[in-house]
Amino acid sequence: MLEKSYALNLIVKGIEGTVNKTGLQLSYPEGTRPPELPIITEGEKSIIMYRSDDGSRMRIVHEGDKLSLHIAKADLADAPDDDLPRVSLNLLDLEAFDERDLKYIFEEYIETIEKTFSTKSSSTGKKLPTPVSRTQAKNGTLSYDANTLGDRFTKLYPELREEYKNNIELYDEFLAEDFFVNHGNALVLETLKGNDSMKMRQLFKLLNDIYEDGTNDTQSLVAVTILGVTIAENMELFDKCKEYFSDTMNEPVTEIITFLSKNKSARMRLENPPVYKPQKQKKKGMFASMMGM
Repeated sequence: MLEKSYALNLIVKGIEGTVNKTGLQLSYPEGTRPPELPIITEGEKSIIMYRSDDGSRMRIVHEGDKLSLHIAKADLADAPDDDLPRVSLNLLDLEAFDERDLKYIFEEYIETIEKTFSTKSSSTGKKLPTPVSRTQAKNGTLSYDANTLGDRFTKLYPELREEYKNNIELYDEFLAEDFFVNHGNALVLETLKGNDSMKMRQLFKLLNDIYEDGTNDTQSLVAVTILGVTIAENMELFDKCKEYFSDTMNEPVTEIITFLSKNKSARMRLENPPVYKPQKQKKKGMFASMMGM
């Protein structure tokens, strides 16, 4: 179990070197001085604020079991402090997390901060597609797509971030089947076999969220390409995993796993997707096509 002030302090220390390069500095409320951590309390929220001379701001907000990062560069200097754009959202379970989990969070923050304040020209390399935000998905504006799944998956497994970028560079879009079959599923299997409750909760929070508000094709990726194939080939893991399925995901994913566990030829087709060809029109999800739907 972690103390909240201890956890926030480790995150602040972890990003300190990156933050210093941006010109941002910790904003200390009246009555607070270094080395005390400048935590501002607003109801159930604990807030750490950064400001720079050019008007840029950054805000770390802890509320409940969520930790969010908000950044506004100088061009948004008129925006209220409590309305800065959110650029990252993480689970912060103080009862279950340890220092390793905090390291994952502040490493993601470092990448996000560097990307936000980068002065490098965007003309080199392919620009990554913009993921669908949680707000857009929850209010029905957009549904989670395959790219959002890939983006969030590689923040949970940062060792695959370069493979995600290479995939987009190679195919001019995110080819999810190729990515998960050849890279992502191996780490999913490693997590399932490890049966670490914290890691399992992180993985299934992501998969449940994406499935709940994803497009049909994206739901197929979660249910078939990732969980279906991985668990069907390792049925001894099924009972361990099932308790993490959301109510929405439980029945369809269970049916898919059961089907694939008894149908080796179907699994082989999923594990060896056809050679990629640019599509002129939207294609059905892999599972729907396989079943003749």
